[in-house]
Amino acid sequence: MSVTLFIIIILTAVAHTTWNVLLKTSDNKVLFLRSFLLLASFLFIPVLFFIQPPSPSSYIFLAASLFIHIFYNIFLIKMYSYSEISFSYPIARGSPTLILLVVSPLLLGDEISYLNNIGALILICGIFFLIFSEGNYKKINFKGLGLSLMVASTIVIYTLVDAKGARLSESAISYGIYMFAIEGITFNIAYILFFKDKKIPFQFIFKEKYKILLASILVTFAYLPILYAFTKVNVPSVAALREISILFTSIYGVYFLKEKFGSIKVISAALVVVGCVIIRIAAG
Repeated sequence: MSVTLFIIIILTAVAHTTWNVLLKTSDNKVLFLRSFLLLASFLFIPVLFFIQPPSPSSYIFLAASLFIHIFYNIFLIKMYSYSEISFSYPIARGSPTLILLVVSPLLLGDEISYLNNIGALILICGIFFLIFSEGNYKKINFKGLGLSLMVASTIVIYTLVDAKGARLSESAISYGIYMFAIEGITFNIAYILFFKDKKIPFQFIFKEKYKILLASILVTFAYLPILYAFTKVNVPSVAALREISILFTSIYGVYFLKEKFGSIKVISAALVVVGCVIIRIAAG
């Protein structure tokens, strides 16, 4: 992995943290997510006329990813409605790294080293400590935990799908641009069909216009370089390095959202990050 790609992935982690915090702190998470994804689509649709489309062999994966992202977005909204970001985000983002370490060699043929496995063990210890951070299983936020794991499961699936799609597309950036140009539209249509909630009030858009614009830019920057990285490095290493965002999000949750962050949470967050870093080192 080149130094340039390493730095870019770290920057995508910052972008990912920021748009997730904007979503978590929004007064209406549904409207906010629908708005910034739709704006991202509007921003990218004109770009489609000036770029080469991805290879047709990747279309089935692009369609599958768009379908999976519908559920990812719905679960994400629910997760942030029922749990603190310093609890849910590390579980939702850290768990997929461990799962991908196991399944990506089987499904994508990625080579995984012994050091990767050590990093995975440290990572799962961190997640385990986080789940029991209140010190008593009776105090575990099981609803938040369940929703975090549902988000994690969709992340695993769309990561595998997008890695395969990006590798087949002949242009990972083109694949990503088509994804974002369509996702805001498909998610809004699906949400209307599922929940009969048709309108995004203009008053909300006007009130949150700068945050919506910022989130729409961040969500695309947070993932487009990752799709490119999938074509250059094994998937678990990219996913693990990206999850340095766990540290950024935990810090933000404590210092800006005033969430509880006892010693066990400190240890668990540190273990998650150390596990991710070791997996990154194993990538070479």
